[in-house]
Amino acid sequence: MTRLEEDLKTRGTGRTSRQMLGAPMGAIFVWCNEHVAHAKLIAAKVDRADLKVVGPSWLDDRRWRGLNLTGVVVDHAAHLTSEQYESLIDAITRIRHDTP
Repeated sequence: MTRLEEDLKTRGTGRTSRQMLGAPMGAIFVWCNEHVAHAKLIAAKVDRADLKVVGPSWLDDRRWRGLNLTGVVVDHAAHLTSEQYESLIDAITRIRHDTP
């Protein structure tokens, strides 16, 4: 099964909603592309206006530097480049676990 077939199989199953609901308060939510309007609608629907929804380029530019991160969640349908994945790992190491 290809990655696209896997993505289509899980489409509409609520997986993104569950990821958002399980995210820490104030977390960064990395959407699968740069068109984040739909993801913001999902976040509002599940009452998670605290999430900061961003596209994968947030990882490219290392925009997480200097931020107090409470969590970083990557949408299940996102396909990160190896550079984005490395940046994600770096960002995760900066998550503050002492925030309420």
